[in-house]
Formats: sequence, C-alpha cells, structure tokens
Amino acid sequence: MKYFFIGIGGIGMSGLAEYLAAKGHYVCGSDSTRTMITERLERMGIIVFYGHSESNVPDDTDIVVYTSAVKSDNPELIKAKELNIEFIKRAKMLGRIVNDKYLIAVSGTHGKTSTTAMIAKVLIEDGLDPTVFVGGSVDFLEGGTSRTGKGNIAIVEADEYDRSFLTLRPDIIVITNLEKDHSDIYKNIEELRMTFKEFINLRKESSKVIAFGDDDNVRSILADMSPNEVIYYGLENANLYQAVDISEEIHSTEYNQFTGNKSIGKIELSVKGKHNVLNSLAAALASGFSGVTMQSFKKSIKKFKGVSRRLELKYKNGLEVYDDYAHHPTEVKASFDAIRSTTDGRIITVFQPHLYSRTAEFFKDFAESLKDNDIVMLLEIYPAREEKIEGVTSEMIFNEFKKISQNEIILVHNPEILNSQLYAVSTKGDTIIFQGAGNVTDYCKSFVSYLKEKRG
Repeated sequence: MKYFFIGIGGIGMSGLAEYLAAKGHYVCGSDSTRTMITERLERMGIIVFYGHSESNVPDDTDIVVYTSAVKSDNPELIKAKELNIEFIKRAKMLGRIVNDKYLIAVSGTHGKTSTTAMIAKVLIEDGLDPTVFVGGSVDFLEGGTSRTGKGNIAIVEADEYDRSFLTLRPDIIVITNLEKDHSDIYKNIEELRMTFKEFINLRKESSKVIAFGDDDNVRSILADMSPNEVIYYGLENANLYQAVDISEEIHSTEYNQFTGNKSIGKIELSVKGKHNVLNSLAAALASGFSGVTMQSFKKSIKKFKGVSRRLELKYKNGLEVYDDYAHHPTEVKASFDAIRSTTDGRIITVFQPHLYSRTAEFFKDFAESLKDNDIVMLLEIYPAREEKIEGVTSEMIFNEFKKISQNEIILVHNPEILNSQLYAVSTKGDTIIFQGAGNVTDYCKSFVSYLKEKRG
C-alpha cells in the first residue's frame, strides 16, 4: 500500500507514518516546515515535501491521511478527491490499526501522554511487545512516538479533540480527569461529558474503565456503571486504589499504594509531581489488567524518565531550566506545584498562551495559575490552527495577573531579546520554566545555548 500524509510532521501523524513504514508500506508526506520530527522521518527513508502542492501526491497513492487542521482547499486533498484516492482522517487510520488488538486507550484532559508512556514502558519491559502510539517523544522509543509490536496489545493516547477518540474500540479505558477545554469544538462542559460517555459506550465487551475518582466530572459520567466495570484511583476519594504518604524529592517522588485497607508497598518514581503519582496509579492498574505483576511494575516505573517537554530538565548549572508543554491552567499550576515542592529558590515562568479561543476562555484562570511565580515573562499568543480573534491578546492575562498578584510580570513583544531579558533577571538558584504548546520550546533551546555560552 502507498500512503501520503498531509501534515506528516505532527506528533500523531508521524507516529502513524513510522508504524506503516515499519510494516513495509510506502509512506511519504508533506508539511509546512522542516522540524526535528520531519528530519527523523527522512532519516528513516520517508520522503517529506515542504509546502503543500498537488504535485507532491503520487498518482498511484492508495490512501491519503490528513488531520483536522487540513482545510478543504488544501491542494493535496483536492487532488486525492479528483483521482478518487481514499482519504481518511488520522483518527480513523489509528482505529484501523489498533481496534483488533487488546486495546488500552488513555483519555482525559490532562496527563494522557505521560500515562500512555508509563504503561508502554512497563509492558515493553515485561516482554509483552505492545504496539504503541503516544502523543510525545520518549527515550525508550528512541525519541519516537510509536512502536510496532508483535504482541496482541496496543496502547494509544485517546484524544478528545475533534472527537477523535470515537474511532477507537478499547478493552481498557483510562480516564485521567475531565475538565473544560477545546472551546472551538465543545460549547460547554456538558457536551464534553456527553462525548466521553459516547467514547465509553464504544468499549468492547468485558472491558474495564480505570478512572480518577477525585474528579466529580469523571464520576458523573460513570455513575450508571457497575463496580465490576469501573476501578477508581486517586488521592482522596478513590475507594479502591489510593496513593498515600507522598514524599517529593528534587528529581523523584515516592509514595505508598493502598488497595482498600491493604498496603501494597512503596512506589518510587523518577519524575516530579503529584500529577505523576496519579498517572502512575492509572498505569499500575492498566498494567495489572494486562498481566504485569506489581513487582515488575515497580521495577519498570522507577526507570521511567518522562516524556519530551513534560517538565523536562534541559539545563542545570546554578540555574535549572525546564521545557514544559503545559497549556491549560490546571497543567500550568501542576507544573508550578511540582517545582515549588522541591525548591526554595525563585521560579520564573516564560509562558506562551496557546490559541486565541483558549486564551479568551481561560485568561483569568491562567493569571490565577501563574500568580505565585516570582517572575512571569509573558509571550504573545501562539495561534496554531486558529485565525486571530479581534481583541484577544496576552494582555488579557497580564492585566488580570496585575489585579491578583504583587509579583513581577513582563510582556515580551520581541522574542529576539528574550535571552538577554531573562538572563538579566535570573540569579543563581532560580528555576526557569518555558511553558506552552507552541514554539516556546524553540525559545527554550535558544536560551539554553545562550546560557552555555555565558556560564558553561
């Protein structure tokens, strides 16, 4: 089969492209710009065209795969229609690959990527040889986002954006949490809840739902299910699986697990934060249902080093610099709390709002989640797939922050001077977090290079 991917450099798209190429199919595709992901694909022998043109699509292509971001006037999509080439969305392609396997689907507003990666690492090290699709680069996949396994288990990140996860038929569903997001797709939290219920109803017979029990939204969509179908985990309200005695160190976390009133021992993590404690609880349950013993789980999870851009340490020499994907107020606060629990030094966050619609909806919440930072460097909004919304700017967060915090916030209109600005305000012992889902990661790389020149 010959596949052409429109937007092949996306996290989800690149994983599918790698999988199909590994299966012996011919794969090529296009993207607007050259990135580390597209360069990785090229090293694997996948042809990548930069820019979109009908000439990119071979006439003998069997299937064109595209994402929700591709507009109807895309010349490659138009050519596929003209030549009667089958064209399908990425989510449908994923479903074709994984639905006939024993499928573990990890869903939720936050924590999907890390939880998916945790489960994948544990099952790989246990010899179960799973197929994996995860929404971030991980070291044990050699920096990739997918794995072609020979076993009958598949682990996927189940994305609610554009209702993509409705193409999946899981055996195990993990729900990490449920909170309002994606206002360009869901008009309110009730519509989001109903879509999650639709997803749950697509599961296979004799399936299990592993759910975060401290979340009222999660419990509300599972209220009609029997105790035999749902297993809750959490820190407070989980009546079956709970983390207690959490101890957070500089680069690690420990806690004890309880099932009912019975302790099942200490779990050691090499990643920060209570949010990762919760992720690992979900991973432990999913791994157990897949046949992994608790002893094997403990051994593997201790070696889990995290996912690229999930509070990833990039520099340590007098200062610590982290690159972080957080782009929702809850995620922003969770990252701050994880750092604050292990340092008495100042915390400086370089925050880049992601999407005009998200900024318009959550600007007060973003200000609230950032208010305890000692210094905030606030970048302009990264538009991603959206057109500009008149009147929506980063200044909305800035102005709200000034109302509720005495700490310093600086609007950065010119990223070219960000390195010198940040270097001027930082001192020994500070922690600096570059945060957002846009190109703020490039600013992080640039600042780390700048620091190495200045400090070594």
